[in-house]
Amino acid sequence: MLLADPAVPAGIEHPPAVWAYDWLVPVLGSAIIIAAAVGCWRRRRLTWAFLFLLSSLLTCWMETMGDWGQHLVYSPSFAHYSWDWLPYHTVTEPYFMPFAYAIYWTIHAWAILTLAQWLVNRRGWSLLTAVIVWSVPVTFLWDISAETLSAYFGWWTYNPGFGPVIAFERGRQPLLWPVTLMLFWPNVVAYLAGKPVNRGLNRIELMFRLDRWTRPRTPQSAPVAVIVTTKPGGTAMLETPIQAPITTTDDGLNYDVVGISRWKFELARFGAWTAVFQLSFFILLVVPLVFLRLVTGHNSIYVP
Repeated sequence: MLLADPAVPAGIEHPPAVWAYDWLVPVLGSAIIIAAAVGCWRRRRLTWAFLFLLSSLLTCWMETMGDWGQHLVYSPSFAHYSWDWLPYHTVTEPYFMPFAYAIYWTIHAWAILTLAQWLVNRRGWSLLTAVIVWSVPVTFLWDISAETLSAYFGWWTYNPGFGPVIAFERGRQPLLWPVTLMLFWPNVVAYLAGKPVNRGLNRIELMFRLDRWTRPRTPQSAPVAVIVTTKPGGTAMLETPIQAPITTTDDGLNYDVVGISRWKFELARFGAWTAVFQLSFFILLVVPLVFLRLVTGHNSIYVP
């Protein structure tokens, strides 16, 4: 049975446990973002976690175009909104989407970078090689497990979808598209952003030449104390003191900011991250998803 205006697959009309997404995901996402923001406040700079969370979250407005291209329909039981002003958009988008974006992509990046660093340390490979090696198993396992569970419970469905699908009683899960496409964007931004323990500028920041406002950090010296000793016979002698290094409290960064105020430098970092995430998401995900549907004419009554 289909609901009219708009048509909705029967299996996703009333799925169980919608509260898990309507309430749990926003609460958990907000808590993680707040914790990352507190970390920024304590360090007086934008941390890797905060930048990745926020940059991922800000790409969520393009989800509706990608959903249109891949025939993805969410259960109307979720609290939702519509992007009717966009040329290609799915019927509705749940309010939890921004928080899901922040959590989903950041966990993926953390996992693949952690595993990649293990290969770098164990095999001596470059980070790029290690990310490429892990991209297939990690991406397929992460995406298929989350999406298949959701299709099974009827939280969303791909209808009709492209290529072979697993058809459950409530929803449908494609096995090749868009999963294969996911091998690119999340792994590209993970590599460009660098590993979480990175103490210097990452590839995104170097791409925007932010290094022109930095200089390598060198150990600072303690104040010089003059030591005076007296030789037998009353002759005074000055001894050269040992220069003691002063430890920095800025989380071990290997650079200092010069020629610009720190808040402007951090704003430039945020701008660079946002630009890379927005452009790469649109080019590597949205364009292929919409393009395939347009050129094939493979339509859906649920995502008109």
